[in-house]
Amino acid sequence: MKHTILLVLSFLIGSTGFSCRSVSVPNNELKSESMMNEPQGDVEFSEVRRLNSEVKLNNFVIIKDFSETVKLYGKIADKRFSRSEPIPTLEENEFFLLLKPIMKKQTFGDFEVTKMEMKGSVLNVYYKEIKNEEYFLNKQKNPIVILRVNGVAPSGVKLINLNK
Repeated sequence: MKHTILLVLSFLIGSTGFSCRSVSVPNNELKSESMMNEPQGDVEFSEVRRLNSEVKLNNFVIIKDFSETVKLYGKIADKRFSRSEPIPTLEENEFFLLLKPIMKKQTFGDFEVTKMEMKGSVLNVYYKEIKNEEYFLNKQKNPIVILRVNGVAPSGVKLINLNK
């Protein structure tokens, strides 16, 4: 009887130790999964619209809903035409990013976004100024690009000019 009790106790103690170890492994896995879900790294985007306009806007504008999109399109609408571009809509987990960087190298040029990446809660946008013959011939400046960006809207945007 003593041997049976000792055997049962040793089994219970051994299984308790084993279950504690098996519980700690999933916790480590959960931590690494939650780290991977934080918005870090490259961000997917696509161009929605490109134009030139003297309208007063910041270097970037983050647009999260349709009402903000309608206000923006009202500001950038060309009054010479009765109807402009259709107003795009956002899907879940998307936002629009309007970019209007200050052109330093190409006064009558354009710019191209080459890459976006999240660093914490800030979206780094890498772009380069490019020559554009049409803009140069027509003396067009102040290029604006509206991008559709996948992911959660950042708390801030940092524009990084690659022409420096």
